[in-house]
Amino acid sequence: MKAVFTSVILLAVMAGIFLAPYFDVSILSVVALFGIFFLLSLSVVPKKWLWLFMIVISFLFLGIFRFIQVQNAIYNLSYPTDQEVKLQGQVVEPPEETDKSVKAVLKDEARGGKIILILKPFTKVKYGDRLSVSGKVSIPAQEYQNSLLVKGIVYEMAFPQIERAGPGKMDISMKIQNGLYSLRNRFEESINSIFPEPEASFLAGLLLGVKRNLPAWLTQDLKASGTTHLIALSGFNITVIIEALRIIFRRRSAKLSFYIPLLVIFAFVVMTGSSSSVVRAGIMGAMMLLTYRVGRQSSAVMAIVITAAIMVFANPFILRFDAGFQLSFAAFIGIIYFAPMISMFLPLKHEFAKEMLAMTLGAQIMAYPLILYYFGTFSIVSSAANLVVLPFIPFVMLLGFVTAAVGMVWQGLGYAMSFTALFALKAVIETIHFFALLPLSSISGISFSAFNATLYYIIILELVFICKRRLVRRRLA
Repeated sequence: MKAVFTSVILLAVMAGIFLAPYFDVSILSVVALFGIFFLLSLSVVPKKWLWLFMIVISFLFLGIFRFIQVQNAIYNLSYPTDQEVKLQGQVVEPPEETDKSVKAVLKDEARGGKIILILKPFTKVKYGDRLSVSGKVSIPAQEYQNSLLVKGIVYEMAFPQIERAGPGKMDISMKIQNGLYSLRNRFEESINSIFPEPEASFLAGLLLGVKRNLPAWLTQDLKASGTTHLIALSGFNITVIIEALRIIFRRRSAKLSFYIPLLVIFAFVVMTGSSSSVVRAGIMGAMMLLTYRVGRQSSAVMAIVITAAIMVFANPFILRFDAGFQLSFAAFIGIIYFAPMISMFLPLKHEFAKEMLAMTLGAQIMAYPLILYYFGTFSIVSSAANLVVLPFIPFVMLLGFVTAAVGMVWQGLGYAMSFTALFALKAVIETIHFFALLPLSSISGISFSAFNATLYYIIILELVFICKRRLVRRRLA
């Protein structure tokens, strides 16, 4: 009962944060709305439910209040967009290089706000550099605004004049982060030196989320087959890896099934540069492993809800605009809550194959609406392609990870170890290509709204309740 009550409260906070953008009002207006709801509930809600209703409404408005508070803190740091601005600050994220530009995030020393700089190709800018820039500040294009909000960025400056102020002073956290970024770059270089193309680019996408070197035909194949999420570096991938390793080592030792995946999570977070999205996915993965140690499904769901609520309260924008966080949460719920139910209906005798298939289906059922919402392509062959490819992704990623890590220390040994991983990568790419070439494999340009996704989840939950009732009736019979 306590777990249900706590879950309801935390879900009310997250619901408030999710609904807050629809309430384009001030904090004072939120307080006034809460007062109106309070007075109405006294006369409308039955007395036995009044205390619970008041608590839920209070936490709902707490979520709305938190979103508006963080939003105001970001938008209050305004810059004039009709004149040239001169700023001095430090590069606080590793620059992203593409064929057309270099993108770097500058933290303004004077006001503390963040601005994304769009620089000319091959501009030599490093993490931690102090820059003095001058140019016109503008609002980013609509399709980029939400993803930048997650990082606390509202403005961009395109092709400014740069005066390098020299290397900036780094505190301990920035020095650690700089070391992790350097390690990530070395890891990517190891992948590119050991593996040929397109296997190297595909593996870099799987492990690091790097898509800049991916061939156009492979990018199109991923979209057509509904497997684009594989290179999104989302919690979906991390979830599948964790669960697969847990199943593999569970037969040998309960401790190994906990500590091996936990060690892999730590190594994955370190090697990918400890980006915020990967850290969040890693924390949720660690919580999932911890709840398996407890051994109760209710505890697992409770732990994930608590972890998600803390992350959302710290950064309210991730609930609506961070695809990686949403995929992580959906995949975890699918694996923990749906996989055991699906496993009961699968007519397979081999236990490992049965659990892997149930895990894949559970994660896919919960994640597919989000994949459709963000990537806009309805793949007719997506279910079949994911069922074939997903069970092998943990092994491919693990083989590629170990090979590239060894290659960082001794390239010759890494190359000698690469043949198994290379064969697996080729097999996965060929499988994706096969499904992409099937007639009418996908329909592009579909607009799948947030309302449609919500409706989908409501229907799924209703079906789950119906199935559970039937299972209970069968047991009683």
